Amino acid sequence: MDEKKEKSFERREELINAALIEFGDKGYDNASLNNILKEAGISKGTFYYHFKNKEDLYIYLYGILAQEKMDFFSKNIAPEELNKNFFTLLKTMFKVGIKFAYYRPEVARFSKSFLKDLNRPLVDKIMKKFNMEGNNYLDALIDRAYERGEIREDLPREFVKNMINYLLINLHEISSITAVEDYSKQANYLMDFIKDGISRKGAML
Repeated sequence: MDEKKEKSFERREELINAALIEFGDKGYDNASLNNILKEAGISKGTFYYHFKNKEDLYIYLYGILAQEKMDFFSKNIAPEELNKNFFTLLKTMFKVGIKFAYYRPEVARFSKSFLKDLNRPLVDKIMKKFNMEGNNYLDALIDRAYERGEIREDLPREFVKNMINYLLINLHEISSITAVEDYSKQANYLMDFIKDGISRKGAML
């Protein structure tokens, strides 16, 4: 999107909020652009001046929400927490993530909808656009844990990264989660499972 167009976009917040609810409640395929524009009070002419189509809006919305979540994590995780061992930090990140879900439930619904579409070509575009494949924060934490001797050396690094990423992304599928409140308990179960499975015996945890 052209920067000048974005700056002249007066009903940006209305569009973002309407799109967030529509995509979060119905998923990408079932979301109606007409419903979004109606709720936002925006004409089709105005919309297409700023966006190419529904996909363009979805990708734009993802970028905004990802930044909002990153800012929330930065404000709610103390600097000293970042230097703690991998498993403790992972639990802290889960707690903050659940706090964010309470703070912005509509974003949590959008994220859940996004995760259901992980194998879609659209999601692949998003991952490439925001460099999610080559700049994974969790992967960096796992690398640091290996360097600190917190993870078993006999386990291949890529295997551990892939497994943890998969478990975290699919937590809602592999456990009994029906509400935000359930995430805290299930996340703790998962963290204990990961820790007991990959932590190096004798490591300072």
